[in-house]
Amino acid sequence: NSFHPRLQFTLEIGGNRLNFLDITIIKNNQSLEFDWYHKPTYSGRYLNFFSEHPLSQKKGTVMGMVDRAFLLSVPKYHKKNLLFVIETLMNNDYPVDFIFNVMNERLKSLLHGKTLRQNSNIDSDTDVKNNMWFAFPYVTKVSDKFRDITKDYKVNLAYFSLNKLSCFIKTHKDPIPNMSKKNAVYKIKCNDCDASYVGQTKRILKTRINEHRNDIRKNINNHSVITEHRLNYNHDFDWENVEIMDNERFLFKRRISEMVHIQLQKNGLNLQSDTEFLHHAYISILNNL
Repeated sequence: NSFHPRLQFTLEIGGNRLNFLDITIIKNNQSLEFDWYHKPTYSGRYLNFFSEHPLSQKKGTVMGMVDRAFLLSVPKYHKKNLLFVIETLMNNDYPVDFIFNVMNERLKSLLHGKTLRQNSNIDSDTDVKNNMWFAFPYVTKVSDKFRDITKDYKVNLAYFSLNKLSCFIKTHKDPIPNMSKKNAVYKIKCNDCDASYVGQTKRILKTRINEHRNDIRKNINNHSVITEHRLNYNHDFDWENVEIMDNERFLFKRRISEMVHIQLQKNGLNLQSDTEFLHHAYISILNNL
């Protein structure tokens, strides 16, 4: 290669077998066989059973490994690959009973050509196609109680973990000051009482806060709710410590987040119309928190 010294190509002569992606292609007489292949750098590390994740995601880990062992190899290698799956999962602290229960259900599904639902109740026949989904951080013993609150409102929960790699692996970039961030849902608190205002903006936060701050200087009759509070009670707001409640680059999601945080205020200044498009399912859930 003469284009760049760091771009190098290799040629592998496989003989009777050749590794390609996750598959080993084996030449057996006049036919080709396939087996599940692991690269030399394969570590065997998967989602640990004792990690802070919902049980459905741990079931999904087992199902994904069973799918690879079953679908990427011909039947003669299934036993070897399934034993490898069991050993790997046990090394990641999965209980034997849990492994065999999920594997049994998944293999039945694969043998019958069906897709098994990856939810917390494998035997559930509940039709969730038309229900709303609500993303919720997973906290052991807390999130399960939240599920009990939502089950009567036709709302399905999709959990996400709070422990992300970005919390532990830093890119060594200087953090962006709050006032320089974009796509934010923010809260401004009153310095003299417990009143607060929640808003959202796609622009740099400092630009939007300056608009709130300077609205009082406008010679108009229709002031913002923040300015009305300042004029009526002679209060001022903590402009230097605006709290960012959420960051979301998609407008629809950002507006939903804004309405949720408006609803969570104790003494909010927002108009009632600011939350009129919030689905009643959210309001019922928030009122039960």
